[in-house]
Amino acid sequence: MAKILVIDDHAHIRTIINEFLKIERYEVDLAEDGKTAMKLAEKNAYDLVITDIIMPDYDVFDIIRGLKRLYPAVKIIAITGGGLLHSSGELMDACKLFGADRALPKPLDLLKLKEVMNDLLQK
Repeated sequence: MAKILVIDDHAHIRTIINEFLKIERYEVDLAEDGKTAMKLAEKNAYDLVITDIIMPDYDVFDIIRGLKRLYPAVKIIAITGGGLLHSSGELMDACKLFGADRALPKPLDLLKLKEVMNDLLQK
C-alpha cells in the first residue's frame, strides 16, 4: 500500500482528497502548509505527494526540491486552480521543471487523479 502526503491550505480540499484516497485504500497524511509537510516528510517516507501550488506563506518550489532531496524517488503531483498563470500553463510547467512529475488543474477530477496516481506509482 502506497503512503501519500496531501498538502493544501484549504481544509475542504484536503478532506475530499483524503476521503477519496482512503476509499482507494491508501495510507494518507495531511498538511495544511509547507512547514508541516516538511516535518512529516522528515519522519515518514512517502511514495507520492499531492501538493497545491499556490498557498500563502508557502513556496511550492522549495517544498518540491526539499522532498526530492529527502526521497529522490518520491512522485509529486502539483495541483492548482491558480488564475492567469494556470490558464496559460506557465505555473504548472514551472512545477514540472522543479521536479513535479505531473500537474493537474482544480477543480480536481478524482478519476483523472486516480489514473495519474496509478501511472506514477507503477513506475
